Amino acid sequence: MKNVDRELIINLIKLFKGMYAIIASNPNNDINYGMRTIKNMVQYLEMELTNDTIGYEELVSEIARKYKSMFPPRGGLSEFYIWDDNYEIRYQANHEYDQIKSQIEAILSKYKLCH
Repeated sequence: MKNVDRELIINLIKLFKGMYAIIASNPNNDINYGMRTIKNMVQYLEMELTNDTIGYEELVSEIARKYKSMFPPRGGLSEFYIWDDNYEIRYQANHEYDQIKSQIEAILSKYKLCH
């Protein structure tokens, strides 16, 4: 695996961990699948970073497929929104979540498998 590919994987791991932290701090029943999927993707990426058993494109393609599964047309993370009575806190939290999603999707979109 090339160094640039390793850096992108490390970045994906950080982004997914950030996404998980945000989601976990705003729990509801609709996000359980998303939380499990994120944990599985992070473990898969970390394992592949160590073992380097499949190619980068195949790895990212698999991660993109799993990521997309967290955003069904209704429910899941498609409708995830952080609520706080304080507008500024609510805005900042949702903005941070949206930024993480955008960065993940930018990496995965190269494989045209992201929504």
